[in-house]
Order: sequence, then structure tokens, then C-alpha cells
Amino acid sequence: MTQNGPIYLVGTGPGDPGLLTVKAQALIREADAIVADLLTHARLLRDARPEAELHDIGGRRHGNKKPEPDVIRLLLELARQGKSVVRLWSGDPVVFTKAADELVAARQAGLRVELVPGVTSAIAALAYAGVPVTHWNYGLSFTVVAGYIHADSPLQPDWATLARSETLVILMPTEYLSDLVAKLLAAGRAADTPALLVQNGTLPNQKRILTRLGDLIRVAEAHQVAPPTILALGEVVRLAETLDWFQPGHDYPLLGQRVLVTRPTHQAAEFMAELRALGAEPISFPTIEIRPVEDPAALDQAIRHLATQPSQISPPPSFPPSNLPTLQPSNPPILQPSNPYHWLVLTSANGVAAFWERLVVLGFDSRSLASVKVAAIGPATAEALGRYGIKPDLVPAVYTAEGVLAAFDGLGSVAGQRFLLARADIARKTLAAGLIERGAQVDEIPAYRTVPVEQGVTPPAADIVTFTSSSTVQGYVNCLAGRAPAELLADTQVVCIGPITAATARELQVPITAVAAEYTIAGLLSALKKISEET
Repeated sequence: MTQNGPIYLVGTGPGDPGLLTVKAQALIREADAIVADLLTHARLLRDARPEAELHDIGGRRHGNKKPEPDVIRLLLELARQGKSVVRLWSGDPVVFTKAADELVAARQAGLRVELVPGVTSAIAALAYAGVPVTHWNYGLSFTVVAGYIHADSPLQPDWATLARSETLVILMPTEYLSDLVAKLLAAGRAADTPALLVQNGTLPNQKRILTRLGDLIRVAEAHQVAPPTILALGEVVRLAETLDWFQPGHDYPLLGQRVLVTRPTHQAAEFMAELRALGAEPISFPTIEIRPVEDPAALDQAIRHLATQPSQISPPPSFPPSNLPTLQPSNPPILQPSNPYHWLVLTSANGVAAFWERLVVLGFDSRSLASVKVAAIGPATAEALGRYGIKPDLVPAVYTAEGVLAAFDGLGSVAGQRFLLARADIARKTLAAGLIERGAQVDEIPAYRTVPVEQGVTPPAADIVTFTSSSTVQGYVNCLAGRAPAELLADTQVVCIGPITAATARELQVPITAVAAEYTIAGLLSALKKISEET
């Protein structure tokens, strides 16, 4: 006998995918069957499993909504098949919907059912338009009413009471705007009452129209207002100009864009925060893992060598002899190694972390680097060193192996100098080879392993995919299960952090939209903003 599955009545919020609750997103990703207006919720359905059933029940706005009894039968049938069923409702499922009927039907059928609240447009859409529904100086209460009520409904609005509301919020008013305005004016609401219409609230194409109640019909027609809309009346509307914080085309150039971040999770937080600040919806999809080297013996030997070589720091000043007895060291002196390192070169923040981990394990600290100069491939690596109190002696102008070589050339000959390159196991050989060609002695030692994902899940759909290294590209392609990258990315923009990453992408037949001019996360963000401006 098949065990019944659960039914989740899930609110999806006012429109901005970033306002979807964590629980709602998790349920969408885990569902066996999703029942929804597929056109309205198409963006959210990108997170559904490929094998999940999608059942389209249409929507009132599109004129193809299935009768509620049919929807209820579908929900019960799917649950009785043992499937985890997610029913999507725009906004909050208990604000002017039939979700309560579905909940009752499921309980009467003996099925497990959960209600998952969502952010309601009655508050969120107005907040995005600069209007707080309550304010200590303008209104201490608000009333929410539907813009349409069926004539045969047992309950009808009390327009006299509604007209006296401090702040009146009317959902879905567009089709009945003339009737609503007439009823409110007849019930005593002043014609000069501040009014605000918000269309497509919280979305990149949000439109807001400030006017007065008496001019509302004329202004709405002039602006060709269309659903979905929300109407607010009251003194709080006067704050819309002062509190107009949501500027989609200016402050939020990436508004509404789903951006796939392929960096390792522990390195993605700052990048994702920057993306959110630009209005994007970042999606973490790590395509590589950073692991310790299997045998750190070679790195440990190099660190001991470096830590015990003579210091290049000037000796302390001499003082006149004193009458104090001379203190003898408790341990015998360490024999200094020959052929010391002149340079320690670190080419990533991961390399810094891995090097320091072994340094500490061996009982050393930053003082062990007093005898060596330190080069960092770029600002992110330099910043990682700074967290350990190390200011690099060299940061090239171009953040590639070629850029490091050019920077050393600018300092003079490196012939006869010894270099320690602590880096990833799969790093390019360009830097080591270039230094050897210049007469340097190079010890290139893996400090950590970069492991591309081999057989991950299919990457979620996104508007933009970002790659921050060649290995992230390889890991992404490995997740495609043989599908051509161009097929999956046909409607997606691909941005690479630099030319080396881009070259790998081309080798793997990944289409490229743009390459950052500066090979850093800041440069990557600039490239994303430039793409947004051009589209």
C-alpha cells in the first residue's frame, strides 16, 4: 500500500525571488510534484528537480485558471500517490486566496498538510515604493481589502468603515478601479486623499504612480496601468517621495538577475553579498573543492628550511657591556641551511591559508618569514596575507603568472635567486618555467588540492554564470552529464574573471559573454554591471 505524501501550501511572496522564504525554497527543491500557475512562477520553478512533475493550473490574471474543485482533486490525487506535493500561491496563501479550502479538504481526506506563509504584497510592494503601512506621525493602523468581491459573496465590504481607515490598502484593484473610487468618494473619503498605485511591486519593472483619489481614474488610464497592482490611500503615501529607496535602473543594476556563483562555499560569501547589494539573486553552486595535499612532507620541509635560514633583517644595535651575567640559550643553536630562499610566492588566498596551516602545525609563526621576501599574485592574496600581519613585497599590476614575471623583470635579474612557489596542485606551469628561464632556482610545491566536481547535480538555471578559475569551468562542465554547454547556456550570459579562465572555457566549448578587465572579484562585478547597462 502506497503511503500518502504531504501537501504544502506555499506562499511565494510578492514577486522578487529574493523575498522567497528559506523554507519555501527548500520545499520547491525537494518536491515530487508542484501545482502552480507555471507562467507566474516560472522563475521559481528553475529550482525544481528535473524529475519533479509540474502541473499547470493557470491563473486568474491570464484568464486560464482551473476551477478550485479541480485543483483540490489534483492535490489529493498526487498526495495519495505518495508524492510530496507543493502548491504555490503568490504572496501569502491566507491573504485573499482559496488556500483555506485546500487545507480543509486535505485534512478531511486524512492527509498531512502544512501552510507555509509568504511575504504579502500588501506590505512589501508598498515598502518597495517608499510607503510604510504604519508610521508614528502619519498613521497607526492599516486596513487591507480585496479590490474585487463577487456579488454573490456572503460578505461585502463596509465602504463607510473602509473610507475612514487611516491607511487603506486595496489588492488587485485595477479592473474595478472606477467602481472603487466611486464607492470611496460616496462614503466620504476626501478627493484630495494621497493615493499611490504600484504595478509589478518589488520587480525590476516596478512602476509607481503618485496622485490623489479624485484624479486616480484619469491618471491610471494615462499611465496604462495593468495588473498586478496594489493601491494605497492615506497620509502615509506622502512619504513615498522621501522614502523612495528602490531605484531598479540605478542603484540595483542587476535587479532580478539570477547569478550562479561557482566558487567554493567558504569563499563565496563576500561575492554573494556584493551581488545582493546590486539587486541580484546569487545562487551558490560550487564546482570545485579545496582539499589538503595528501602528503604535506615536501611543503613542511620547505617551511622548515625557510624558517631556519639566516634573517635578512638588520641585526639589533650593540649596547655597551654591562655587569649583568650573560644568559646562555637553553637549547643548542639551529644549524642554518645553505642556499636560502630569497622569495616566497603565493598565488591565491587558498595558498596563503594552506601555507599558514602547515606553518602553525610545525610550530612557527609570521616571524619565520623575516628572512624572505613575499610576492602575492593579486590584491585578494595580499589581503589574505595581511590577515597574518604580512605585507607583501611585490604585487604585480596584472594578476596573472605573466604579470608576476613582468613585475620581477622590473626589479632586475633573478638569476641565482631561489624561489618557493606554494600553490595549487593543478596550477599552470607558466610562472615556474618563466623564473627558471630567467636563471632562478624554483621549488614548486603543492600547498593544497583543487578538485573539480566530477559528477554533480545539473546546474540550476540562471541569467548569469560566473567563473573565477579554470577549475570552476571544468567542474561546471563535469556536472552537465555529457550535455553540450552551449545548449544549457543558450539563454545565459557567462562571465569569466580573466583571460586564463576564459581560455579554458573556450577549450571546453563554454560560450563567453564577457571577461573582466581586472582579474579580481571587483573586476568581475564591474563586468556584470557593464553587461547590465548594455542589455
